[in-house]
Amino acid sequence: MGYSEKKKQNQKKQSAPSLSDTIRLLWSQKRPVLFFVLGFTLLLVVFFVFINSVYFTSHINPGILSANAWISSKILNLFGLQTGVSGEKIYSKAYSITIARGCDAVEGIALFSAALLTFPAKWRSKLIGFLAGTIFLLLLNLVRIISLFITGLYFPKAFPLMHEDIWQGVFIFCVIGVMIFWIRWAGKEKSHVTV
Repeated sequence: MGYSEKKKQNQKKQSAPSLSDTIRLLWSQKRPVLFFVLGFTLLLVVFFVFINSVYFTSHINPGILSANAWISSKILNLFGLQTGVSGEKIYSKAYSITIARGCDAVEGIALFSAALLTFPAKWRSKLIGFLAGTIFLLLLNLVRIISLFITGLYFPKAFPLMHEDIWQGVFIFCVIGVMIFWIRWAGKEKSHVTV
C-alpha cells in the first residue's frame, strides 16, 4: 500500500463520524421533540386519569355542565327563544337538550394546555396563551351548544349530523388551530427577545 492510499484511508477515518458521535448528534437534534412528545403524552395521561376520577365526575364536571347550560340559555333568551335551565338541561316549550360530558370543552382545553405546557416558551407567553386559548375554546363551545339547540328545535333531522360529525370535526380543527397559532406566536415572541 502506497503513501497516498494510506493518506486517503486516514482522511476517510477522520472525516467519518463514529457511531457514538452520530448518536450524540441525533440526540441533541431530536431531544426537544422527544421531550415535547413525552411531556405532552404524560400530561394527557394525568389529565384523563383525573377527569375519569370519581371526584371530578361527581364534584367538578356537574358544575361545568350546569354553567354551560345556564350561559347558553341566557344567550338563547336574547334571541327570544324563552328557554329555561334545570341542571345540565336547557328546555323550552318546544324542545330540550341535555349537555353531557364531552360537550363541555374540557378535553379540548386539556389538549391545548398539554401542548402549551410542554412547548419551550416563556411562562408569560404560556399564561397569555392559556387564558386566550381557554376563553376562545369556551366561547366556541357555547356557540356549539346554542347552534345545536337551534338545530334541534328547527331542523331535528339534522341534529345527529351537526352533533356527531360537523361540530366534533370543527371543534377538533379549532383546538389544533389554536395550538398552531399559539406556537407560532410564542416562537415570534422568543425570536424578539433581546439580551
